[in-house]
Amino acid sequence: MATVAQSPPSGTMRQPRLARFGLFVFLTFAGFLIFAVTMTFAPFLPLWGNYAVRAGFLVIFAGLWWVARGEHRISPYRPVFFAYFGAVLGPSLGFFFGDWGLRLFCLTIHIPAGIAVTKFSQALLTVIGILAIARLGGENLASLYIRKGRLILGLSVGLIAFATCAVLAFQQPAVKGLGMAKLAPMMPWILLFVASNALMEELVFRGLFLGRYEPLVGKWLAILSTALAFAPAHMQVSYAPDIVGFIAVTLVLAVAWGWLMHKTGSLWGSALFHAGADLLIILPIFRTLGAA
Repeated sequence: MATVAQSPPSGTMRQPRLARFGLFVFLTFAGFLIFAVTMTFAPFLPLWGNYAVRAGFLVIFAGLWWVARGEHRISPYRPVFFAYFGAVLGPSLGFFFGDWGLRLFCLTIHIPAGIAVTKFSQALLTVIGILAIARLGGENLASLYIRKGRLILGLSVGLIAFATCAVLAFQQPAVKGLGMAKLAPMMPWILLFVASNALMEELVFRGLFLGRYEPLVGKWLAILSTALAFAPAHMQVSYAPDIVGFIAVTLVLAVAWGWLMHKTGSLWGSALFHAGADLLIILPIFRTLGAA
């Protein structure tokens, strides 16, 4: 029986390699620029500057998203414009209004509860903003990797990675010096912090982008692009003594999280893994800040 050749599932294989690589570079730079302005360097900009830059990005991406409807030259990139719009809107809500938890519970950021509640408040607004715009734009949760996927595999890898990171975190000299008597009361706040941050960042940096980049540049370039936007977004951190080494490790982890999200078809495993990695950072920070 004669067979009919099937067309590839996406436009990735039909694109010349050079064009695909050029698109990868452009998407990576665009992602880096968005996160650099709205997250990395946002604390250093004046308030009016933050409003102006974010409003400008939102207008641009909303316009491109609208223009790309139906049959149009830029229509294949409409999902990407949605991702960029969501990546600006969600974190902007957290940036401007994320202190509601502190005000509601009369806390400060100099205690464990205040640090954790602030992160939870920011993450909640960020996630709500992205989910709301996805709903209004006709996007489903599965397109954001908020789905069951290969749940057993994701949870298994995520839990093993979380446990491994936790063991390493508790072996740090600064954490050992704190002592379990002081550390135990902080654990609920530590877990709230890492869970909130991990879920938010996996949604913003990977859930929004992986499935929208892949048809354009392929799986591995999509994973690498999100990692290259994610790692430099942390260049302003003050808790890493060796920022170059920290960015390098973060890049490797970001590739691993992207691969795990793609492999399992959901963000739950990578969020667990991410939360474990955050333990290595937040435990010494609580001690350094005198949070005990």
